[in-house]
Amino acid sequence: MALRTILLATALVMSPVAAFADLAISGQDGKQVRAGDGLPMVPTPDSVATISFSSSDAPKVIGMINVCSTQMGPPSALAVAPDYSFVLATCPQKFGPDNKLVAADTVAVIGLDDPTKPKLLETAQAGLGATGVFLNKKATIALVTGVGDDTITLFTIKDRHLTRGGQVKLEAKAEPRDVLIAPDGKFAYALRFGDGKVTKLAIKGDQLSRVADFAVGTQPDGGSISADGRYLFVNDFQGTPSTTKGVGATALIDTRTGKITDAIEVGALPEDVVQSPDGKYAAVVVGNGSATVRNAPNYNSVFGKLVILKRDGGKLTHVTDGQIGHACQGVVWSQDGKRLLVQCSVERDIRTLDFDGKTLTERPEAVIKMESRPGVMVTSKAR
Repeated sequence: MALRTILLATALVMSPVAAFADLAISGQDGKQVRAGDGLPMVPTPDSVATISFSSSDAPKVIGMINVCSTQMGPPSALAVAPDYSFVLATCPQKFGPDNKLVAADTVAVIGLDDPTKPKLLETAQAGLGATGVFLNKKATIALVTGVGDDTITLFTIKDRHLTRGGQVKLEAKAEPRDVLIAPDGKFAYALRFGDGKVTKLAIKGDQLSRVADFAVGTQPDGGSISADGRYLFVNDFQGTPSTTKGVGATALIDTRTGKITDAIEVGALPEDVVQSPDGKYAAVVVGNGSATVRNAPNYNSVFGKLVILKRDGGKLTHVTDGQIGHACQGVVWSQDGKRLLVQCSVERDIRTLDFDGKTLTERPEAVIKMESRPGVMVTSKAR
């Protein structure tokens, strides 16, 4: 046992992340106190946790820090550097003087020199209601959406320090909930929940400018971008022009033309959409009308679902569905694409499902229980 401890400590010194097969970062929101949960009506701590997992090993929380996190909006309020040296965590809400929730604008920088001991390095201010955050591939630029003031804010990053750069102000009530930076780092795409558009942005140095807008459906919430930058996945709460009105759908958009190339109905309230590391599949977390509190009449009869889609160029096909819990949020893939972790906020847990290319199999023995509602989860390859 002593030798094993020494070897683990040595591995952490040489390469903190290399000691773990896969590393997920999970944010928990303790501010969402719901009377129907049957729990004391007091907030629990917000936190950001590091989770070690793989397709052969059960997930395990290995580190945690009490930093503001959120389950509000799409599960896009965390971004992690490709080398796992730091995490950015946005904070769209905080408790005001009267103990009621008010809009916040904070972005926290969390150091992961040792993933078992995350450290708060600094905080910065973005737009009001800071929600979606995305890092470029070099981890030198971050974009943050301001849902409350309809802004996209650019930060430059050096030595894990954020310096605020340009900001784009959108139309009132555009409500940008998510933003995605293209792999080449030259362009970005802001998803506007309020008016059903995507705004294409140009990044040049520390400045951000608006290029074009295109329609993508009704109430676009969260998204993902393909590894070559050609396609955007967009979850539309109320569907697209080619799908049933009012039914949640996942759309695929060609970034060269701004046109929808395909869309598939997935069910009510599609939250997260995350591509597998090889880009062949996309996992979509769907609320599916499931309860948001434990004492709801439909708690034992209606459940969320995890939908797996396959992409072939600009086309999507449905592969399989898996039943999950209630009001579920974020999802991540293992590096080999054989295992997924899914956050379920009502149960306050993180679930494990295995994927063999055709079906999903839940592993109930591998559930992680959390004190607060999990609301966002990423890996370095998450979106």
